[in-house]
Amino acid sequence: MTLKQIAEKMTELGFTKYEALAYISLVQENPATRYEISKRSGVPRSAIYNIIQRLENKGLVNALATKPESYVPLPPDHMIAYLENQYHQRLEEFKKSLSQLKRDFEPGQLWNITGYDNLMLKAKEMIHRATRSIYLSIWQREMKLLRKELEAAVERGVKVVVFSFTRIPEIGLTYSYGLSEKELEKVWVHKLILIRDFEELIMGEANDQVPKKAAWTFNDAIIGIAANHIILDITLYGLRAGVDVSDAVIETQPGEWEVVGKLLEEKFPDNPWLNLDFSRQNFHVQDK
Repeated sequence: MTLKQIAEKMTELGFTKYEALAYISLVQENPATRYEISKRSGVPRSAIYNIIQRLENKGLVNALATKPESYVPLPPDHMIAYLENQYHQRLEEFKKSLSQLKRDFEPGQLWNITGYDNLMLKAKEMIHRATRSIYLSIWQREMKLLRKELEAAVERGVKVVVFSFTRIPEIGLTYSYGLSEKELEKVWVHKLILIRDFEELIMGEANDQVPKKAAWTFNDAIIGIAANHIILDITLYGLRAGVDVSDAVIETQPGEWEVVGKLLEEKFPDNPWLNLDFSRQNFHVQDK
């Protein structure tokens, strides 16, 4: 990576272009005078004095008692620790300030997340915050982008349930038909459904070419509908493939599937496909 590319990354952290170039140049070769820093970094000589002074004020550069005066940088690992502490404090202060505002957000409201990158970032953030469960319907391409976060969730004890028609790695409880993504793209568009702890949902088209809007909500009813959609796909997969999918069953209210199972058995006493033993959280057809 070139000096310019590293400097661009540094500007994303709130530094000016000249500050970034001067600091990185000094990391590469130090100690150095202002003239040498200017020459190596491309920062104009007319600006280098103020730039070095600003870096000194931030504690990222230290002057040596030499003639002419020369400078050394704060070591990169110390700089990272400094930035982490600085941004943590600022975030805490900002969080405290926001908590003092009057908020009238409707928890059941639906928000739009626009664009593929924003969709993936939101999905990663939700997975990172999950403490109990993640239910996910996904394609292979998006699974590759979320794999690291999902594996980390499994490691910290989160129940991860994943369904896909495409070939995906097994993470948590994975139910996949293992079909070719390229072939499916001829008839379907990529979609993503992600439910965190049955409290938060994001779902929509995952289009990496054209910006599309995905729905993001904390609405219980919509989350329930989305969860049932994933479970239906998993149930059909289990029936088709002869696989036990009982571990994927959701019971948000104690005994709810036992009640549903009894009602279905009464309604369809002679239909083996609907006579499912919900009380044992098992979607296998009972023997008659």
